[in-house]
Amino acid sequence: MSEDRVWKDWSQFAKQAVREQYPFHLHELESEVLKKIEKQNRNIRWQIISWTAGVAVAATFFLQVIQPFHGGNSLFGFSGARQYPAQFEWTTPDEGYTYALQRGYPILPELKLEKDGYTFQLKDVMVDQRRIIYTLLISGEQIEAIANEKDESKQFSMLYAGLTVELDVLSHSGGASKDLQLIDGTHYFVIKGSYMLNPQKMGELLNQPNPVLPVRIERQSKETKEVLAEMLMPLPKTVTIAEKVIKPSADLDGDSVLDALGLLTKLSVTQIEAAPTMMQVELEAKLKEGFELKRLEQAKLVDEKGNEYSAIDDKLNPNVKRVQGTNKYTMQFIPSLYYGEQPEKLELRFEGAVANQAKADSFVLNLKDKYPRDIPFGKQTLHILKAYYEKDKLFVVIPNKAPEEITLHVDEQSYKDLIVADSLETVTFGFPLPKKDSYTVKMSGLKWETLHFSGVVPIIR
Repeated sequence: MSEDRVWKDWSQFAKQAVREQYPFHLHELESEVLKKIEKQNRNIRWQIISWTAGVAVAATFFLQVIQPFHGGNSLFGFSGARQYPAQFEWTTPDEGYTYALQRGYPILPELKLEKDGYTFQLKDVMVDQRRIIYTLLISGEQIEAIANEKDESKQFSMLYAGLTVELDVLSHSGGASKDLQLIDGTHYFVIKGSYMLNPQKMGELLNQPNPVLPVRIERQSKETKEVLAEMLMPLPKTVTIAEKVIKPSADLDGDSVLDALGLLTKLSVTQIEAAPTMMQVELEAKLKEGFELKRLEQAKLVDEKGNEYSAIDDKLNPNVKRVQGTNKYTMQFIPSLYYGEQPEKLELRFEGAVANQAKADSFVLNLKDKYPRDIPFGKQTLHILKAYYEKDKLFVVIPNKAPEEITLHVDEQSYKDLIVADSLETVTFGFPLPKKDSYTVKMSGLKWETLHFSGVVPIIR
């Protein structure tokens, strides 16, 4: 297979994997994913193409497509600049971390460990009950050997796809960027992480007499997982202080200003849990039948002095998370009301809502039918250019125009092969199924609705 063909197939595979894990308006993100991959790795021999979809997703994020921190002032000049060259691109925390730092919340002391030809330096760690930020430097003989490896694909798999940081059961969601840097003749592999933490598990840990956060550095491949080192981060009393809970005022029903078109008919704040670096706001919402809330646009909390606390939001993916099986949702805001007195007045304001509804339909695909064939699916259409059976698989060919928007299952089976044409104009899905004249195809997807309006939800008055 030519390098060009390998690139096209792998890039489509990575893009599809990202879309499946983060299924929300990813056109801008996916273009950045592919641009970064192509720019940094175009000349790599892509043995990695055979890896799992999870590794494909991980690779896109390892290439720093998504930077986990935005805005704010760099706090890492305090500890980083004194000990390391200024060329290091330290992680820039968001406003929630800088706000807490300015009010005395600590950066944890650096940990250093030398083991088996590696030097691990875990530094610039800030952590509370809800999330963590850290920088890990890995250097030493082993990193120098990998950095001097002439096989670029081997180097990539050993570093970007191989070295990971594990926080055991504490890690809830988030990501890390990775970068190999040559500074004053020494190679450093820099991992900058930002993770939400599981509050229940974190609470259990913090309730221990002398809580310690275990941080494992692992080397992974398709076949094996090896623990290179474990670093134990003691958590001081300043981290173990309980969160501040803010309850809304009574008798606020009916005071919210919502849309008049019926997408979002009721919204209220039931509780705010304020940790030092962020707040989690709990909501109850009523939407049009079958719809699930995904975003509140430009959401912020505003107090009586006009101080604003913005939603943590990448502007692309959902900023609202549903509590499964309920009409309850959660959002995160920064900076935190953990510090200072409770405001006398507080409102949730936003400029619109985004919601979706799951939809599904099915049809019978007959190999003897004439193609191309159009299958209606709500307001969308599935364009089947060709369907054929070959080498113990059913193949379905569709145009390469947002192919992920309609998910196909044939006789309850998902596809095993994804082939992008050399022209990039078509995508072919392969299903390992017995040969027969007709198959049942299930289509699934999402119906999106967006409304723009100025919403106001009182919390404290």
